[in-house]
Amino acid sequence: MLKNSTIIYYTAQQEQPEFEQKVIDQINLVKGDLPVISVSQKPLDFGDNICVGNVGRTYLNAFRQLLIGCDKATTKFIFTAESDCFYPPGYFEFRPLDETKIYSHVNTWVLWKAGNDKYYHKEQTHGGMIYGREFLIKFFNECFKGLPTWSREKVGFPFYKKDQEFVYFSTLPIVSMKTGDGIQKGTRVSSVVSPVRNLEYWGNARELKDRIWTHSNLSQTVGI
Repeated sequence: MLKNSTIIYYTAQQEQPEFEQKVIDQINLVKGDLPVISVSQKPLDFGDNICVGNVGRTYLNAFRQLLIGCDKATTKFIFTAESDCFYPPGYFEFRPLDETKIYSHVNTWVLWKAGNDKYYHKEQTHGGMIYGREFLIKFFNECFKGLPTWSREKVGFPFYKKDQEFVYFSTLPIVSMKTGDGIQKGTRVSSVVSPVRNLEYWGNARELKDRIWTHSNLSQTVGI
């Protein structure tokens, strides 16, 4: 059966290399047979790599990299994947149906490297989206009109339209690790869902941080 999705991994490579390698290793562990296109600012041995050079770490550049990955892909749908997100088994097995809607994963949790040892629920993250490829290419081309190709300065641009339809889905949790090295040190989390110390598959928050920040093989220590 033909695959209908591609994983597009886009990165400014500002995270510590050992940390980002664990993110990549986890994607390789759970991606199944889906193809990967990585769009990076330094050469990267991950999937079909496109290196755009040292253009800087901004949201405009990140989404431009995502667009470049979409142009390279040939499948109907794309999964976004980011360099601070740990993806669980089964996530990349989800199969979207409607190319005009945005599929948003709702079981996503944030864990700060520095801070208390709890997972905080995040209602939506760009690292947990599935898009119709042609839809996203058109959408980004509209968003980028009049803007520079790359920018090292913060550039505002409209992202989602008010009438955009979302499809919400859930699998085992995604964990977004905030290390302090990303574009933003903080992020908005749910004020309704209480933080937790343990998550299915990932286990205890303190123990997961310990495993991530040691030289151990993460795939051998989580609940596979």
